[in-house]
Amino acid sequence: MDMNERVFEPRDVALSSELTLHYFHRPGTGTTLIFLHPSSGYGRMWQDTAAQLPPNFDVYALDLRGHGDSGRPDGEYSAEELARDLKVFVDKLGLGRVVVAGHSLGGRVALYFAALFPEATAGLVMVAGPHLSNFYQTRDAVRTVYTQSYKTMVSETAFASRDAALAYLRTLRPNDTEAALLHRVEYNFTHAADGSLTAKYDPIRVAEGLTHQLIDLKRQAAAVRCPTAFVRGTGSAEMTPDAAKDVAKFWTGTVVDIYSVEAKSNLQIENPSALAAAIAEFTAKRL
Repeated sequence: MDMNERVFEPRDVALSSELTLHYFHRPGTGTTLIFLHPSSGYGRMWQDTAAQLPPNFDVYALDLRGHGDSGRPDGEYSAEELARDLKVFVDKLGLGRVVVAGHSLGGRVALYFAALFPEATAGLVMVAGPHLSNFYQTRDAVRTVYTQSYKTMVSETAFASRDAALAYLRTLRPNDTEAALLHRVEYNFTHAADGSLTAKYDPIRVAEGLTHQLIDLKRQAAAVRCPTAFVRGTGSAEMTPDAAKDVAKFWTGTVVDIYSVEAKSNLQIENPSALAAAIAEFTAKRL
């Protein structure tokens, strides 16, 4: 176990009789920051970013429902419902006003949280996004989202070995770096004594969540009242500097700062120090 894992303590909290959330905590005495992972992601993927943040940050990283070691109850798995889970989490732990940073699915959840609960949201960070398809539902976007959703729904989740899992993920997730894939194999699978691996997410629920990339979020963006940061990867073909500026215009009730980090899509694994620096700069400037 390395130092980053030791300071990123795993915990659980019951939100209801049906749902327990697993999360990680790096304590601090200042700004409370909550990280939310992408579809088929997991809370521990933020551990290196948390380790790079200044010590005053009180950091939490959740396994959203249907992911990681959190519960998988039947019910709605929309970004709005996950945002309501987050509000219960914030209230249960008495966190007060928080900065919410989310990637992809996590970004949609963070956006809904900021729109629904402005009194609880001090700042919003959209990591590697937001998705253009949530603001422009083009024909190509519809085809891409439903294709990705179907591939995820029928994807394999059980493997005989670590090497088999890694080989499969290389084909399923061709845009991920090798480091991101290795991290996923290590932390997003249950490792059995016989060497076999099982994914820590429900592919049906993940596929459902992927279709929500087509929900129009202009109204939610306009409802945000807290400072917002877009932190884009320089290698992103979707979230170019011009695209970021274009989407930012929908945040009509607040200011949006745009940061660029040398990475493709998994900023929290590919370049955690630069992501942490952008978040620290944003909060120091705006909060």
